[in-house]
Amino acid sequence: MSKIFVVYVSPLEMGSTEDKLVDLPMEQETLSALLLEMGPDRPLYVEVSDYCGRDFLMEHLPEDMDLTELNLLAGKLAALDPTQEAAFEGLVLMDLDKGQTELPLCRLIDLANSADCCHVAPGVGNDEQLGRFYVDNDFPVLPPGLPEEVYEVLDYAAIGRKARMEEGGVFTSGGYVVQHSDLDVSYSQARCGPQMEVRP
Repeated sequence: MSKIFVVYVSPLEMGSTEDKLVDLPMEQETLSALLLEMGPDRPLYVEVSDYCGRDFLMEHLPEDMDLTELNLLAGKLAALDPTQEAAFEGLVLMDLDKGQTELPLCRLIDLANSADCCHVAPGVGNDEQLGRFYVDNDFPVLPPGLPEEVYEVLDYAAIGRKARMEEGGVFTSGGYVVQHSDLDVSYSQARCGPQMEVRP
């Protein structure tokens, strides 16, 4: 299983020396043993010390995190393929674009569960590339029937920017991401009560 986070864990009480660095995700038996070692029912301080390339999450995880829930998120991220991982990054960036600064773990688990709710254009990293991608793949961004010579003078960046703004899409490390269907918010609704809107 690929490493998603390196996490510092310590009992919250002052002067504790039982701190550890652990890799997530970990097997449930290993997690249970760690929690038992730290002391049943003792509150823990949990901090991600290495995001393992997922720096878009940096400074946006909550301060007070449950290790079991963070491990669940890590397990879901470990199961994503590169396209789904790009979709997850895109959904996180879309939330941040809406003004969110801290994303609860239950929301991030929803976003990980919703990786298939997005279209991803791999390798598309700016408006010009997006404009060319849409024109080359016959997306309806231009009037039909334009003569060939017009394509040589098109402002592809403007075409891409207009499409991105209308769709609410974002550029990620894995390509251009746009949401096409409702998010799966079943986890947060079951665990955390109503969350943010689900529609794109």
